[in-house]
Amino acid sequence: MQIAESVSQLPIALVPLVGLAWRVVETQGTAATRAITRNADEQLRLEQLLEGCKPPVPDACEKLSYLLATPFRYPPLRHGSRYGTRWERGIFYAAQEQETALAETAVYLWLFQQGAVEMGPLAEITDARTVFSVRLRTGRGCDLAANHFQHIQAKLTEPGNWGYTQALGTRLREMGADFFWFPSARLAGGTNVAVVNPESFASPTPDTQQLWNLRLTPELCWFGRADAGRDTSGYFEFSREVFAEAGALAHPCL
Repeated sequence: MQIAESVSQLPIALVPLVGLAWRVVETQGTAATRAITRNADEQLRLEQLLEGCKPPVPDACEKLSYLLATPFRYPPLRHGSRYGTRWERGIFYAAQEQETALAETAVYLWLFQQGAVEMGPLAEITDARTVFSVRLRTGRGCDLAANHFQHIQAKLTEPGNWGYTQALGTRLREMGADFFWFPSARLAGGTNVAVVNPESFASPTPDTQQLWNLRLTPELCWFGRADAGRDTSGYFEFSREVFAEAGALAHPCL
């Protein structure tokens, strides 16, 4: 049976959903442009030039924080994403759990390393990330991590193939889903979310915004919340070998 036919026969009902989502992004801000300009006027001009080179903000995102609007502003990458084809609008991906969001970030950093012919200074990366949460609510959602979809979990969590999940994402869009939960393909037991309609955000700004430091080597990735102190929930460490198979990380684009 072809993928499209298999997905079309899957029994799906859209239901009301609410929840909290965590997302990890590169830490940005005016400091980046301030470092290469001589004064406030030059910095403002550079910021304006950079903004003018970006795609326009969709009408539905005009009142949203850039942290929420950015995924909808840019076109998909050449291969699309797990639940979106290259011809569909971008998706806001996040996770139900902070740990899952950080694990996904670690894997993509290792994939970045994996693509380098010679790592050189990339052998160890020390950087910072912004971790934020936002509340979601809709009357038209789907929970692909629920027991009802247990029989397709293997297809949903296949790390090196997006064929089935992209077809499923297209069907959910066509049904009018605003967002849907789905099992993480990287962290066992973790749950991610795909927001396809920006109206799913309960607020135009994140609820929580945190600064996290990271240190990545070819074997380990450590995250620590900047203000964690002795709070053990503010630290996570992941081992690459947990996510790798035969020494390599699977990805549809590799």
